[in-house]
Parts: sequence; structure tokens; C-alpha cells
Amino acid sequence: MKNVIMKNKNEKTVLIISLIISVLSAYSAIRGFIDEDLYGGIISTGVFKPVYMAGTISQDIITIASSAIMIVLAVLYIKRKDARIFITILGLLSFYFYAYGTYVISVLYTPIYFIYMIIFALSIFGIILGVSGFEMEDMKGLYLPKWLRISNAAFLSLIVCIFVLMWASMMIPYIQSHTVPDMYAIFILDLCFVMPFFIAVIYMLIKNYKSAYPLLGIALTKTITLILAVTIGEITFPAHGIGIDIIMIVIYSVVIVISSLLFVFYYLGLKT
Repeated sequence: MKNVIMKNKNEKTVLIISLIISVLSAYSAIRGFIDEDLYGGIISTGVFKPVYMAGTISQDIITIASSAIMIVLAVLYIKRKDARIFITILGLLSFYFYAYGTYVISVLYTPIYFIYMIIFALSIFGIILGVSGFEMEDMKGLYLPKWLRISNAAFLSLIVCIFVLMWASMMIPYIQSHTVPDMYAIFILDLCFVMPFFIAVIYMLIKNYKSAYPLLGIALTKTITLILAVTIGEITFPAHGIGIDIIMIVIYSVVIVISSLLFVFYYLGLKT
């Protein structure tokens, strides 16, 4: 398979940031498993409810896997200089942005809260540097089949419609009662960052802007990793005294399968 060559003036900085995040996030996630007091301390205060442990543990599982994958991808990119690998690294950074953004915004004051803040901040800078570092001349030479552009635009449109409507309907009662929901960090990240980003990618794909091609890879990687973490959380709900929701597990599983297939086609179809 021929490599997709696209220069990135910030690649060294992004790779360093990625490796730092890999180490810090792996430490944070592993500590979550071996240190009972890490989450137990905030549960005892009543700030963090035990019912959310399923989501936290599933996120730690994906974080450990993502950290290992990130290191492997960094090594592969150094050897091959394939832009698709670099785009996948940026996609993983978007997962860390979301995962640790929920911890930071929700003020999850564990003993390693400052590490959460560092990961969150570094992921933001890594994404910005990575996306802005691509040479416009190189992007003009990118090719992605029309059917792949349209199918991805349709898929992302469906994601936007589902989550915007779902989150908005959940927020309205809290707005009316002037109360703060437990999920407010997710509402902020999804409605203020992720969904607008998806909408921008959809528009750019429809218009066939070549700059949308790297962004599409980031969007797909972020979708796969995040929804996978949510699905694992749903499956492990019974272990935390919560009823299992088969319908949501099926929906999330379908999203994972579709996004994974689209990512594979994207990886094979993106050419220079």
C-alpha cells in the first residue's frame, strides 16, 4: 500500500505531546484500577456518584489501550511518514480532549486532578498544532472517492441529529428547574465543540474541500474510541447496580461497526 505523504511542520512537537499524554493518561488510568482511594475519596464526599463508576472504568480501559496504540503509531509514523498514521494520532488526541475534558470540567477532584488538566491542555494544543501544521499545497493533492465523502457526511449528519436532539431534550427540564445536571460536562463538550466540529466537516465534505479529508479521519477515530468506551460502560452497568439497556447497547454497537468500516474505507481510499 502506497504511503500518503503530507508534510506537517509541527509533527515533532505533536509527537512529543502525544507521547507525554500517552504516559500520563496510562498512569492515570492504571492508578484508577490499583488505587481504590483514587475514586473512592470523591465518592465518599457525595460529589461523585457510584453509578458513574461504570463509565469511568470503561474510559480507563480505552485510555490504556489508546496509550499503547498511540506509542506504536508514533513509532510507525517516524519510520513511514504516512499522513494517515499522523491523522489517526490526532484522532486519538481528540479522544483524550473529550475524556479528560469531562474530568476537568466536572471538577473530578481526585489526587491527580492536575494531571487531568495537563492532559486536557496538551490535547488541545496537540490537535491545533497538528491540524494547522499540514501544508495547503499537499492537501490540494489529496483524493477521496465521492461515495466515501457522501457516506461519511451522511453518517456524521445522523450522529449530529441524534445527539443534538437527545442532549437538548435532556437539558430542557434542568433549564426549566434552574438546576445543574450531573452530565453538564458532556453537554458542554458535545454541543459546544464536537457537534459544531462535525457540522463543519460535513459541510466541507459536501463542498469537497480537501482540508476536510484529514478532519474526517480525526472525527471517525474520535467516534470509534469514545462510543466504544460508552458501550463498555453500558455493558458493565449491572456490576454497579444499574439496569442494562439493551437498546442503547445495540445502537452504540451499530455506530461502532459503521464508524469502524468507514474508517477502514477512509484509510484505504485516501490517496495523494
